[in-house]
Amino acid sequence: MGKLSESETEEISRKIRGLALTHLQAGISTGTLVLCYNCGYAKPLIGATRYGKYRLCNDCALQYELGKADGRVENIEDFVLD
Repeated sequence: MGKLSESETEEISRKIRGLALTHLQAGISTGTLVLCYNCGYAKPLIGATRYGKYRLCNDCALQYELGKADGRVENIEDFVLD
């Protein structure tokens, strides 16, 4: 397990958080909610991400990407089933 540098963490955060802006520009409704497979909460579709059959809210997607990048998580199944 490696430790991410501050700049690596910031870059991953910027990419994941930027999904919301990308979705807004694509015309996705801000009022549409989806169920996050990981946390189980209804969260805005804006910023949500699909990983195969799993849809994660923006917060969980960020946790997954950071965990994957530093070696704490090997794949999406490990993350959602943990």
